[in-house]
Amino acid sequence: MPDADALPLVEAQLRRFLRREVDAGSLEAGGRISDAMLAKVAELGLFGLSIPERWGGLELGLAGCCSVVTQLARSDRSLATTVGLHNGLGVRPLIDRGGDALRARWLPRLAAGEVIASFAATEAGAGSDLTRAATLATLDGDHVVVEGEKHFVTNGGFAGLFTILARTPDRGGARGQALVLVPRDTPGVTVGPEEHKLGLRASSTVTVRFDGVRVPADHVLGEPGAGASDALAALEWGRTLMAAGCVGTAVAATDAALEHVRTRRQFGRPLLSFPSVRQHVAAMLRESFAMQALVMAAGRAERRGDELSHLATAAKIVCSEGAFDLCDRAIQLHGGLGYLEGSGVARMLRDARVTRIFEGANEVLLARLGTALYAAESSAERRRLHEHDGPLAARFDDVDAHLEVALIRAREIHGLAGVRAQTLLQAFARADIALAAASACLASRSPERALAHQAAEDQLDRAERWIVAAAGAPERSARDALLVEPWVERRLDASPSSEVRA
Repeated sequence: MPDADALPLVEAQLRRFLRREVDAGSLEAGGRISDAMLAKVAELGLFGLSIPERWGGLELGLAGCCSVVTQLARSDRSLATTVGLHNGLGVRPLIDRGGDALRARWLPRLAAGEVIASFAATEAGAGSDLTRAATLATLDGDHVVVEGEKHFVTNGGFAGLFTILARTPDRGGARGQALVLVPRDTPGVTVGPEEHKLGLRASSTVTVRFDGVRVPADHVLGEPGAGASDALAALEWGRTLMAAGCVGTAVAATDAALEHVRTRRQFGRPLLSFPSVRQHVAAMLRESFAMQALVMAAGRAERRGDELSHLATAAKIVCSEGAFDLCDRAIQLHGGLGYLEGSGVARMLRDARVTRIFEGANEVLLARLGTALYAAESSAERRRLHEHDGPLAARFDDVDAHLEVALIRAREIHGLAGVRAQTLLQAFARADIALAAASACLASRSPERALAHQAAEDQLDRAERWIVAAAGAPERSARDALLVEPWVERRLDASPSSEVRA
């Protein structure tokens, strides 16, 4: 069933369910999503959003899945995380890389919510750098033996199926990796206790051990040794769905702030009548619009079959940082009431914080984007998501050209050494994704044209600031080192352990 047919029905049923049965404060206080609630989510078909119809799913595209996750996150971020992880990282590797027999065995059960999916990549020594993963998947006849331990496994407490990233030195060489499907009830799988977290407290996060776990060789997904690229492909969906959850949080925080400043009176008049308050609200509206525009642009790109990696990463960074900023502004606009749990915005802030870390820490993603940008002859085409017209089109072209000139100049000054200048690369990457966000705003089909243009202006201003910042980044980095290194040495010399060393 196409998105246009299925999505309105799903969203109408979802709104009734969220209104009647989901209370985010109670979920957080309980620290878990009950089996009964998971069963109701399954009845709504939410665990089959991205699974093809032939295996019992709704076969929504990325845009449709993002719309549902956004709506979930407006009510509760833990529930949105559970559903989003399942439909993205949880099932996409099996859909895209699994054999027919494996898909026929598992996808109907996953679509029905009989089994919930998880994805396990992070380890104690391998966080954002997944090339350091130590978990092994060794071929033994017609089976694969898995040994290792995965940390921060979302959905792991109740997942019935894990997709894990493991090293496969006997297939793909010393650096070869693979995604391996491991059923929870396989002997040797041990699921640890739930982690106690700052936010997303009802979402499941555990450590999972694999001790001599034997699965059939056909449980290795994709081509031998290609696990790293297969994981990145799955992350395109995962990061976009996570960004959609950030949009839901941002909209909820903005709505809460608007309601408060409209009804709260100080000094004899509504808070919303004060210019500084209106400035906060206007910034929230513009940022929220840019976040939504980027997620929608990623959804349209997936529908067309276009390259998705850059947009997914840009959406992840912009939306994770934007959601936290909007929650923080919402607390500020609530004043002391925002610091109390009754307002709900404190919980939103806690829930938003981790999104800048998981599915790739933003600083690492920025460095990688910046490296690709620095090495490319030109990357302007990927930032332009649509042919723009109107008063901002010329300005977009000017800022875009300014970034290309700044990159050329940086290459002339730093040469190959520039790929080691992390702060330089991150500044260029931030300018690049701000331009992508501006383009998404200008390409948006929203009838709110004034808001779209103001949101685009904000992003163009941001891009210009980061282009300027890039020019001074190496010098600032050198100054930082001169400040930090002696300070660290002095602290180490003064610490109690230094006496032991002496």
